[in-house]
Amino acid sequence: MRKFVSTVVAPGGLGKSSLIAAEALAMVTGKRLFDVWTWPRCRVWLWNLEDDEVSMARTIQAACKVHGISEEDIGGRLYVNSGRDTPLCTAKVKSGEITLLEPVYDEILAQLKVRNIDVLIVDPFVSSHAVTENDNMAIDAVVKAWARVADAANCAILLVHHTRKENGAKITADSARGGGALIGAVRDCRTLN
Repeated sequence: MRKFVSTVVAPGGLGKSSLIAAEALAMVTGKRLFDVWTWPRCRVWLWNLEDDEVSMARTIQAACKVHGISEEDIGGRLYVNSGRDTPLCTAKVKSGEITLLEPVYDEILAQLKVRNIDVLIVDPFVSSHAVTENDNMAIDAVVKAWARVADAANCAILLVHHTRKENGAKITADSARGGGALIGAVRDCRTLN
């Protein structure tokens, strides 16, 4: 949803990153890869903060092969960053107080505008900041800063998040790791089981 922050919550190792990469391809191509309607030919910026460029390229190439997507179908509308090559930290705690790193948000906003990005995906959210996940005030501030960026750039921002250990129980929004502020601050929360 443009101008809002959403989240996907799922356990580690479930395949979130692969699914999100394929969904990014659906958005940039306008193809119904998962029998779900998508905006035709969005511009998507996928920033995976865990995988290196080689792993990301393999994931994207595999999805392209499975779904019959060519480079021409993508048409330069997919931007990809690896956290190993381009780390991201939007907030930190100093002397017990949260500091939003405004120059980082400003640079992201500038890039969103220059590239005319429709959707920014940050995967995983926990790797995009250095605040405690259980600190509801800190997480709320970070998510609201992302929301200001989404609004100013007229784009959607998706934060991919892990669950706490559920030992096989059904995953719900309440399964999100950390305090409840993330779920309370986003517009939409999708869970994967």
